[in-house]
Amino acid sequence: MKKHLLALLLLLAAAPAARAQDWLESLKKVATAAADKAADGKLTQYAIVGTWEYARPGVRFESEDLTSELGAAAVQGSVQEKLVRAYELAGIRPGACTFAFGRDGRFTATAGSRTLAGTYAFDAATHEIVLDIERKSGRTFSVPGHAYLSGSGLQLVFPVTKLVETIEAFGSKVPALEKAAALLERYRDVYLGFEFDRN
Repeated sequence: MKKHLLALLLLLAAAPAARAQDWLESLKKVATAAADKAADGKLTQYAIVGTWEYARPGVRFESEDLTSELGAAAVQGSVQEKLVRAYELAGIRPGACTFAFGRDGRFTATAGSRTLAGTYAFDAATHEIVLDIERKSGRTFSVPGHAYLSGSGLQLVFPVTKLVETIEAFGSKVPALEKAAALLERYRDVYLGFEFDRN
């Protein structure tokens, strides 16, 4: 534990003053993740119900090592910046996209004038979430992902290929996102998606 604390202090000391807020937010996210892990995912299970407004792209690096998690949280901002433009081309921007999860296991997602609806199942122990999206044809397709509390927000992330499928379900085909997905596909422990603030 002392080794991890020392690494954290060194990282904080090396951070420029302008990035202090990023570090504080990163620490808040790591603390929330630790509390949720100690509660076997129950914090996320109870908090997910409600309406969430899209705030920024979500990026998650899966790791059991605290030092790696802190390092991943520190670079998360730069990865998010690169995804912002691709999301905007798909109509996903702050204030124009919401996700609402009901206690009854149903969800509704909106992006601009487009709406998706269906059912969801969340496993608190693994943080796995499966969205069964209903199509106009009456058929459904499943999108597996993960849901986590992230500071005071909600992070909904998917394997890279599933993220592309989810965005295309809104009726948007974004070549820039497909290119990014192709580059990131080889990284098994990287999940991309969305971060939401409580609406």
